[in-house]
Amino acid sequence: MGLEQIFDLIRKGGVVMYPLIILSVISWVLIVERVVNLRVAAFLPSNLNEIKLLLQKMDVDGALKVASLNRDVFSRGLVRVFEEYLSGVRNRSQLGNIFESELSSIVPQVEKNLLLLSAIASIAPLLGLFGTITGLIKVFSAYASVQTDEAMRLLAGGIGEALTAAATGLIVAIPALFAYWVFRGMGNDIIDKIEREAKEILSFLE
Repeated sequence: MGLEQIFDLIRKGGVVMYPLIILSVISWVLIVERVVNLRVAAFLPSNLNEIKLLLQKMDVDGALKVASLNRDVFSRGLVRVFEEYLSGVRNRSQLGNIFESELSSIVPQVEKNLLLLSAIASIAPLLGLFGTITGLIKVFSAYASVQTDEAMRLLAGGIGEALTAAATGLIVAIPALFAYWVFRGMGNDIIDKIEREAKEILSFLE
């Protein structure tokens, strides 16, 4: 589809096409951002297995040094837990609370932009419906104000605007809604993985 055809489609869809295009651009930017950043590797350290091996040998000091090399939230939580352990804290429940407090910021990172994607998926069809209604209003106005030949021309234009706006609203909403549920499922899997790893780490410190 060439640029001329795209602009013609926008003209046929009426004024609601402009906010729909903006919403479409925003949704695809958010989708790309989530594809790039919503990965397990972004939330768990790459040397986690090395840390576990050190803990199996009860080398907590060595595990602390390795964890401190990382900059992710999970590693910062590990560093805090290991420091508390080395300072004399041995209660697993207390260590768990410390770890949970440090990891609390991960959930907002995992769910970043999902609310906005959900909003776009809800708003786009409503904008499409609004365009449908304005198109139909033009249809009825045509019959009330002009001769039959002119009315038929305006009828075709009004129906075209109504259908174009409705279709565009769905075209914007469907990918956003699909991406929302996919990323939400991926986010839940990541959080579950983090929780399992945290429990395993704490089990070494018993």
